[in-house]
Amino acid sequence: MFGKNYLAVIKVSVVVLSVSIVTLVAKLYSFENQIKELNESIELDKKIHNNDINEILIRYDSVLIKNMRLEKESSLNTNKATDSNAVYDTSIKKLKGSISILEKNNTSKEKRLANLNSILKTKQIDLESNKEEILNLNSKIAKLQTEIKRSVGDMELKKLKAKNVSAIGSKVVSEKILETKRLKGTEKIKVCFTLEDNPSVEKGDKDIFIQIINPKSNIVSKAPAVLEIKNKTLFYSAKTTINYAKENVDVCVLVDAHKNNLIKGNYIVNIFSGINLIGNTNLILN
Repeated sequence: MFGKNYLAVIKVSVVVLSVSIVTLVAKLYSFENQIKELNESIELDKKIHNNDINEILIRYDSVLIKNMRLEKESSLNTNKATDSNAVYDTSIKKLKGSISILEKNNTSKEKRLANLNSILKTKQIDLESNKEEILNLNSKIAKLQTEIKRSVGDMELKKLKAKNVSAIGSKVVSEKILETKRLKGTEKIKVCFTLEDNPSVEKGDKDIFIQIINPKSNIVSKAPAVLEIKNKTLFYSAKTTINYAKENVDVCVLVDAHKNNLIKGNYIVNIFSGINLIGNTNLILN
């Protein structure tokens, strides 16, 4: 009986021990799996931690480099600011100097302006005092101008005038005067005009001078002739004397011409009474 009980106890103990071993093995396996997972988790954490550290280091290096660059820029800016301040100070000094010069110039100009104003006032006083004298002088000048105009008008009224002035080429053949506009048939130049009646001109003999100028500005004549009156000189081609009786007088004059003076072109014909021009015309010889 004791032996059976003991055997039963041993069986039970074996069963319990087996169960315990199985349980222990299961727990051990479970524990190993947890350790393995824990190790994996620790490795993963290490990697993440290392990555974080590396990233932090990279950021730190970047910030450090940036700070070093900023320090250099700050140093350069400080130098530039120092240079700018020096330039600014120099500019301010120059500006102050210019302002000082301008103020001196303005003072000088103000003095000159004051002097000019003083002179102007003096001149205005003198002008006022001489105003009456100037008015009197202007009145005298106006009277003199009127007298001069009247005198010139009287002189014009007393002048002879030649109208209907004409000129043409000509030559004398058998006591006949042949007129032509061609150079080839011209030996003399015939000049005709009318002395206009003028009651203001006195009767009597009047010397009339004819001046003919060829295209080369030479006087056309057989021999040169000169009239000088009151320091005035007149070169003329021919002279005629007319008995003037205060009525129209028709006059024609044949002017002898030197062969060398006759050329093709436009001729100017002037009529003078003394040295006064009283008429003119043109002649063209072809």
